Amino acid sequence: MDYEKNMNRLAKLGTTFVAAGALGTAGCENFSSTEAGLLAAGLAGAATGIALGTTGVPASSAVPISLGAAAGAGALAVAATNAQVGRDQRLLAEQRGQTLVAQAQQRGARNIPRYILVDTVSARPTAGGRPVMIFDTASGKVASNRLYYVGMPVGPYGYTEVPPGMSFGGR
Repeated sequence: MDYEKNMNRLAKLGTTFVAAGALGTAGCENFSSTEAGLLAAGLAGAATGIALGTTGVPASSAVPISLGAAAGAGALAVAATNAQVGRDQRLLAEQRGQTLVAQAQQRGARNIPRYILVDTVSARPTAGGRPVMIFDTASGKVASNRLYYVGMPVGPYGYTEVPPGMSFGGR
């Protein structure tokens, strides 16, 4: 009985350390999407293997389940990080937004919209329009981590107002 309690305690402790390691490295900007996916895959597989192995599940079942968890976590992590905008894309959009607002003010623009679309670069060029991000003119920052492809023309002051139907989440 004491052996089971100690094993369950060790399983919980091991899983906690693996989960803490995953959370501690999840926000690292220096990881590529592939590296983040591989890290998530390894940690998910390790956590699953620890939990199954210490509860008496035979290795013939625990190993395939752990590998499945690793593959699923890796695929999800790569997909999630590929959907995010890179630091350079965000920085370029903020610089362009700040420049556009300053130039529009110098040229006498009044009532600059709160949210405008600013061009940025795209890791995957597409024929679906130019890559843009939403810039908040009040804060001087990009309003979300999403990249949009639009075919809308640029306005007279060099920016495009965000269409009313385009939704975006705040930071």
